Amino acid sequence: MRGLLITICLFFIIPVTAQEKLKFGDTGKTNTSPTYKPSDKKIKNKKPLQWVKNSPNGLLMGNTCMEEVFSDLGFIYTIQRKGRSDTMNELHRFFHNMMVKLKLTFKNGPFWKFKLKKRRKECRALTGDYVG
Repeated sequence: MRGLLITICLFFIIPVTAQEKLKFGDTGKTNTSPTYKPSDKKIKNKKPLQWVKNSPNGLLMGNTCMEEVFSDLGFIYTIQRKGRSDTMNELHRFFHNMMVKLKLTFKNGPFWKFKLKKRRKECRALTGDYVG
């Protein structure tokens, strides 16, 4: 009976207590910080679509509420002044914006523009930003 008790202690109790004291460090195959990344759609850090505009009038750029709206819809406004050498010409900008709108329609649904206008009005009323 005594031999059985000693055998149980040697094979089950002592290894369990010894495992608790081990501390694993960073090696070639293991590390202490987890690297699991969930595949949630909101976690993805994709580059937002760029909608090219001539002037920032009425866009509420810089408003934190509208910045959240833009990130939810998946696009940002890019301002390019006319007459500069590094800007797109009218035809190129038209086709670029047409493709951006098409992608946004597939991503956010056919009525995304109405959602944008509604949320823009809410952000204006919430922040009192009626200028610009």
